[in-house]
Amino acid sequence: MTTTAASTRTHRQATVTTSATPTVDQYDHVAAAQYLMKHAGTTALPVLNGQRSDQPIGCITETDIAEAIADGTDVNETRVRDLLVPSHAPSARTPASQAL
Repeated sequence: MTTTAASTRTHRQATVTTSATPTVDQYDHVAAAQYLMKHAGTTALPVLNGQRSDQPIGCITETDIAEAIADGTDVNETRVRDLLVPSHAPSARTPASQAL
């Protein structure tokens, strides 16, 4: 059986799209998020709620981490939740009268 370039590309694509996206918990250290980003080759990670691990509550980016380091933050002591910006977007539970 001969493998063509087209079939190799198709196989690679399938491998990439089926791999799980790394996530961090809001109680993880920022250094752990930085490590995961580097090794996953991504610039942002979804942040999950620590008590309901399947519920995303935000994201952390390389920029968030770089700004924290520039401000003198110790990424080995700081938790991801400390870098999250509170969302001002209405949630699915927000009444329409309050969302406007």
